[in-house]
Amino acid sequence: MTRSPALPDLFREAAAIVAGPVGADRTAQWLSLLRRVVPYDAAWLSLFDERQQRFAEVASTGYDDRIRNYFGTWEVVRQAEQAGLTESPVPYRGRDLPTPAAEYPIWSDYYFPAGYREGLAVGLFGPDRRHLGMLVLSTEGADHPTDAERALIGVLAPRIAATLDPLRSLSVLARVVHDAEAGMVLTRVGDPLPLPGLPGHPLLAVGSTLLAVLDEHAPRGEGSVSFLWPVQSPRRRSSRRVGGRWEGRDGLLRVVVLGCAAALAPLVGVAMLAPLPAGRCPLNLRELVLLGLLLAGWTDERVAVGLDLPIEAVGQAVERSISALQAPDRHVALLRAARWGWFIPHLSGTAPMG
Repeated sequence: MTRSPALPDLFREAAAIVAGPVGADRTAQWLSLLRRVVPYDAAWLSLFDERQQRFAEVASTGYDDRIRNYFGTWEVVRQAEQAGLTESPVPYRGRDLPTPAAEYPIWSDYYFPAGYREGLAVGLFGPDRRHLGMLVLSTEGADHPTDAERALIGVLAPRIAATLDPLRSLSVLARVVHDAEAGMVLTRVGDPLPLPGLPGHPLLAVGSTLLAVLDEHAPRGEGSVSFLWPVQSPRRRSSRRVGGRWEGRDGLLRVVVLGCAAALAPLVGVAMLAPLPAGRCPLNLRELVLLGLLLAGWTDERVAVGLDLPIEAVGQAVERSISALQAPDRHVALLRAARWGWFIPHLSGTAPMG
């Protein structure tokens, strides 16, 4: 008979895992701690990939490749929905399921043939009830998990979810932009989510031009993008003012986009707005737009047509930009503009802002 772990020590360790640095090693810590709660023979931890509508493995031990591959199929999502695991944080053992376990293919075709006689699955949810993923434990004996073990897993599940929550990871990541005054989370389905710790902003609202630009230019996977974005003066649009520091003398905001790891599948990254100190950028609005078009691959002739300028004026603006960026030539100037974020990106299919 397995001796129950000392609950105060267990909860202290769980709290330390949640508060620890973001990283894959925390999943191993959870699997180690969970074995002291339930003497499992196999365990699987996952995040739900909304884009592909499947569970993506985060950590696994004990299961063979056949079962692990099956876990990543849509059929398992359907069975999890049937059992209520995508809607409720209540843990279910095989004997707790709303229909007999043998009627679920995962039990009849996978668990039982592999020698597992009991187990437990629990949906993982964020504090706002977002479905994040699932934890699965399997045992070769039918005596575990006990009622007490099941209840304890139910207490620990929100803590495990907090560790895996992509929004929490992104909010930690966003702290590297110390002067950010607004932010939001970019998703692959196009609907922005609030970024914990920072307010929203009209420029980041659904339907805004900037949000469309972010969708087009945000890094896919880990990485970062920085650029500038113009804002109207409060004298022209009083509703623009948010927080008191938005308007630099040049009417520009710094936009920083931090991409997230591919494992956080529904999310693209986090976008933040920060004030640009007066005099920080030596380029004027037209030159910033021009650099954005050149970085997008536009020729001088196309820029002239798009901005309704004589071709000579485009050449002069390029020369001024090269001088302002203290570059020896156009190529180096474009590299510096991209690296320093001193350009205004162009949204494909629209006329460039003049």
